Amino acid sequence: MDAMIIPLTSRRNGQPGAEPAFNPDRHLAIEPPAWSVSLRGEAPSHRQSPASIAAPFRVLGAEGVMAIGAATRLGHPPLKFLAALASHPMMIDAVSALAGTWVVPAPVPAGGERFKPADAFDVILSLTDDGAWRAGFAMIQCPGTVLRQTGGMPAAYIRLTFLSEDTVVSLRDVEDRVGDPDQARVAWVRHKALITHRKLGRLIGNVGANQDRRALAHELWDALSDAEHAVEALTSESEGLDIFYAN
Repeated sequence: MDAMIIPLTSRRNGQPGAEPAFNPDRHLAIEPPAWSVSLRGEAPSHRQSPASIAAPFRVLGAEGVMAIGAATRLGHPPLKFLAALASHPMMIDAVSALAGTWVVPAPVPAGGERFKPADAFDVILSLTDDGAWRAGFAMIQCPGTVLRQTGGMPAAYIRLTFLSEDTVVSLRDVEDRVGDPDQARVAWVRHKALITHRKLGRLIGNVGANQDRRALAHELWDALSDAEHAVEALTSESEGLDIFYAN
């Protein structure tokens, strides 16, 4: 009888305990809320917080809820899955529409100390049907507001933090909350690159043939400024140097 050699390989996504891989085609099911109420004019002009309150809106389909629900309830939230979900263009567009301004996910990874600038806000995603809103649905939690649990059974939630593209986030800000300088550097660069990617995408789609040369230069500079900020900070003699650009 011949012996069969079974190779020792890393744990796959389908095996217990493995972190699920985010698949937008299978997991995303974004739908707008049934209603929303504008808060424009109610908050001070310097606030960038969400400009509306809204009913729960669908984010994940049944497969998406199943993919992250078990790991989260066991105390092991799938961080890569959540990062990919929060940074997906459809997710960012949906949250931006409700916020009334262009937003991006906060740079600090989920599971660590939350990054909470004054204009940051949370998207609370439900993973169970016995909570205040159904599994796969989310609600925006504006600063200073409380979302009260009305269900009678224990429920599982995931908190995703977003902030305006214009929020000033330095490398030092991220380092102070992450602790690990290497991890902080990667998170900060991804944050800056995502903002630049989003701004360049909008610029490509909105450039008009009759736009003034100076206006085009200003828009291009604005789109590239975050990436240049990151390059300057990473190549300066003092890596933690904060650099600010005037609009």
